[in-house]
Amino acid sequence: MAIKNHLTTGAQYTMAACLLFTCSLYFLVENGSANSFTTYLLAVSAIWLFVNRPGTINLYDGPLTALVTGLLLYLAISVIWSGGDESALKQIAFALLVLTFCLSIGYSIEHYPRYLYWLVLFIVLAAAINSGYSLYLHYAMPDYQPLPEPRLFALGRLSNPVISALSYGFATLLCVFFVLTNKRLTSKILFAVIIVLFLGCIVLSGSRGVWPALLVGATAGILVHYEGHRKFQMIGITIAIIAVAGGALTLGLDAMLERALSFRPEIWAEFTRRTLDTNLLLGVGMTADSTFQHPSQLIKHPHSIFIATFYYGGMIGLLLLIAMLGRAVWLIVLMPHGEIKTLAAMLLAFGVTATLVDGDEVLTKVNYLWLLIWLPVGLSLYVKDGVKGDVKNRF
Repeated sequence: MAIKNHLTTGAQYTMAACLLFTCSLYFLVENGSANSFTTYLLAVSAIWLFVNRPGTINLYDGPLTALVTGLLLYLAISVIWSGGDESALKQIAFALLVLTFCLSIGYSIEHYPRYLYWLVLFIVLAAAINSGYSLYLHYAMPDYQPLPEPRLFALGRLSNPVISALSYGFATLLCVFFVLTNKRLTSKILFAVIIVLFLGCIVLSGSRGVWPALLVGATAGILVHYEGHRKFQMIGITIAIIAVAGGALTLGLDAMLERALSFRPEIWAEFTRRTLDTNLLLGVGMTADSTFQHPSQLIKHPHSIFIATFYYGGMIGLLLLIAMLGRAVWLIVLMPHGEIKTLAAMLLAFGVTATLVDGDEVLTKVNYLWLLIWLPVGLSLYVKDGVKGDVKNRF
């Protein structure tokens, strides 16, 4: 029994550490394989914990847990009707990685008094290191930039300008969260400076779609944090509008409209047509071909998690996704006022808005969608002991 207790305690520490490193190493490692290693350890630790401490399930909202599990498993088994050679077991393993990632968030917050603070801080520091070094290479070594356009070529997994913009946008909102909730003026100023760094990287990335998502996310966080204080809400939203509009307009209004609209309507129409022609109810399956040859370039995915889920999983998959996100929003509304509610509202608003016009399959190994979608969903899951958890994590 003593050995089992030691193993369970070790699994608890391992899961919490792997969650922290999974999120922060996304900004620091060069490829997905290195980033995925911690997700394997996290999954093994979580399974051991949940088997040996079955009462842990009481930390989570039952309907949302069922929706998350149902969506992931449904997409995993959709490979059966994809017509490819890939095994459904591989996709089920991916589903398990995502599910344990979501569940580990609430468990770690519940058991470690300042875990949420350190999780957010580590992610911000990792993103700041990535953005700072990327900016240095952009200006000090122009030949390092291999893109045909003079756009920021960020380090590691953020080399794609759209992904880097969304990732820096996510990190920007974490800094906004610190500015809103931190009690020390010096800390607020420090994180405000880091916000400027991230916004500069987003401008240099040349990506447009992130700006509306930033405004929606910041507005949601401000409204929730200053609930009942109309004056502070208006001041905060005004500052957010000025900052986001200023950053976006540095790109030029014509360029904003040109790239933001780009080929999205044609892409969405094509993948919607394919779904309707193949199987409206079930979709084409997760391993089906997702390329589209546009007259000007090869499109590699549907550029919206909603269109992508409809394409891969049909109406069943899309309805499960919408129900999951709707339930998460409802749980955030019901949460007691505090830091967890502010962060969850901010990140979910940003993630949903951003992925309306970009993103691919939600069932995947660790990538930016784990931060934009699955992390806020994981925060939303943790509501059974929400009041206790929030009091623990006051900064």
